[in-house]
Amino acid sequence: MSKAACVIGATGGIGSAVVRALRQAGWSPVLELDLNGPIAIDVTEEASVERAFAQARREASSIGLLVVASGILDLEKLPTLSAERWNKVMAVNLTGPFLCCKAARTWLADGGRIVMLGSLAGRTGGVLTGTAYAASKGGVESLTKSVANELAPRRITVNCIAPGGVDTPMLAQNSVEQKAKLAAATPLGRMATPDEIAAAVLFLASEQAAFITGAVLPVNGGIRMD
Repeated sequence: MSKAACVIGATGGIGSAVVRALRQAGWSPVLELDLNGPIAIDVTEEASVERAFAQARREASSIGLLVVASGILDLEKLPTLSAERWNKVMAVNLTGPFLCCKAARTWLADGGRIVMLGSLAGRTGGVLTGTAYAASKGGVESLTKSVANELAPRRITVNCIAPGGVDTPMLAQNSVEQKAKLAAATPLGRMATPDEIAAAVLFLASEQAAFITGAVLPVNGGIRMD
C-alpha cells in the first residue's frame, strides 16, 4: 500500500496531531490541506476542492490514506439556529467530506484507507453542541458507511472516529464550566488529547485494521457505551 497520506483540516487541533503522528509512523509524504494550509482548500466549494486535489496529486501520484479532519463547531440550538447557519455547518461538516471523498476516489490506491472525523454528537444529538452540528456529524457516519460499501471491491476501507470531548482550541467556544461538566460526566474523568485521536487514526490506517470498514470507532472516555 502507498505510504503517502493526505490530511484535510491539517492545521486544526486534531488534524495537526494526525499529521505529526503519521510522519512519526513513517508515512511520506503527508500532504496538508486546509483553508490556510500549505495546500489551500475550501471544502465547501467543489472548484476549490478540485484545485487543491490537483495540486496535491502533483506531489504524490497516489495515496494510501485520506484523513478528513476538517470541521467547525456550532452550539446553536433549534430556537436560535438560522437557516443560513444550518447551511454553513452542513457545507463544512458534511458536504466537505463528501467532496473530498469524491475527489480522492481515483487517487487512492487499491487497499487504501479513508478515515473521517465524526463526533459523539452524531449519536447523542449533542449535549453541549448544537442542532446543525449534531445532524452534520450523524451524516458523516452515514456517508462513511455508504462510501465503505462503494469502495470495498477495491479493498479500500472507510471508517469514522467519533470523539467525545477533545482538548482543542475548537472547544474554547464552550465555557470553562461547560468543559468541566463534560469532563466530570466522562467515566475516565477527563477529555481526550488530540494525540489520542491521532492514535486511533493510525490504527485504522494500519494493516491490522484491514478487515474493518464502515465502522464508527468511539473514542470518548466511556461517556457513551454502546
